[in-house]
Amino acid sequence: MNIKVLSIFIIFFLCCNIYASYDVQENINVGIILNTSSFAVGSLEDFFISDVLNKKLKLTKGTVEVSCSEEGISIEKHFLLPPLKIESSNGIIFANSKPYRGYLTIIKSENKINIINVLPIEDYIKGVLPKEVSANWSIEALKSQAVISRTYAITNLNRHSTQGFDVCSTIHCQVYDGYGIEADSCNKAVLETQCRVLNYDEKFAHTVFHANCGGHTEDPKYIWNWKDTPPYLKGVKCGYCAAAPYTKWEKTLDEKFIREQLSDNNIGKIKSIKIKGKTSAGATKKLKITHSKGEVTLNAYKFRLAVDAWQIKSHAFDFIKTDGDKFYFKGRGWGHKVGLCQWGAKGMAEKGKTYKEILAYFYPGTTIEKVVYKNDMQG
Repeated sequence: MNIKVLSIFIIFFLCCNIYASYDVQENINVGIILNTSSFAVGSLEDFFISDVLNKKLKLTKGTVEVSCSEEGISIEKHFLLPPLKIESSNGIIFANSKPYRGYLTIIKSENKINIINVLPIEDYIKGVLPKEVSANWSIEALKSQAVISRTYAITNLNRHSTQGFDVCSTIHCQVYDGYGIEADSCNKAVLETQCRVLNYDEKFAHTVFHANCGGHTEDPKYIWNWKDTPPYLKGVKCGYCAAAPYTKWEKTLDEKFIREQLSDNNIGKIKSIKIKGKTSAGATKKLKITHSKGEVTLNAYKFRLAVDAWQIKSHAFDFIKTDGDKFYFKGRGWGHKVGLCQWGAKGMAEKGKTYKEILAYFYPGTTIEKVVYKNDMQG
């Protein structure tokens, strides 16, 4: 075998390993409006509604009210049996004034209805990116987010299967807001990483992410009750988010507010909150709370969630001071700190790093793979 042929073979081999194919369902079912009695549906063109008995309605452009009753679902003077399918001739359907790609499915949940947006995964990611990062960020940062959001969506298919859909549209899964918030830069990032996902040991990686690590990402064993920590999530030092919002933060909270938020722990008037131990990332492991009824030790991350995750940005406390009935918190980072640091990715992109280098840094040992959507052999 000559050198030229050998080189071609090596390149082909590497490409096959980097972009191995995995079959994935093409569409994702997103719960966008849940447990409601009614909602408005419409289109800028003609749209069509069909029910389980194949009864079909053709409606002209505009908006109609969809209402739920014990017997079924009513639309104008028509009575239909769920599940319903609602689609527009131009591929964009409105639900409560918000436009969505794909079509809607309406299912009953007791005496309420759930509205589900069914659309290709690639189009779904277009409605996720502008809600998770800024569309003004560098393209390589956007591309890194596109890959991990796509991977996260695929690994969480059927997360809400008991409710009749795959994922919800909130931070519980990923924030998704449909066609109306799409941005050209984000759509470009989705297109340029089309079908690309992150893989480890021939499995989809757990591509969890957060806003700002405060200097070091976290080992998930301090956050969630995982039996095993994937090697690529054990935490890395990040020197790229130092100038980002909430790399350092401060917050003062009333003792009464904290006590009320921790009411499930039978805590009396709080006298002190002390840091007990540090994680490998330099964050806080536990907090020892001394109160009028005794003492209690809480996981620092769970303390943050219980008190208020928007006010206490992370579990990486530098110190906690008491001043009368006030508690002063000083810390670093925003979020659970596991996986990709979004502001760190932004910083890396601004220093010329590619999305592949960004992903390799925050998820060391992972590789980029390529999925093939069922019924769609392109890509």
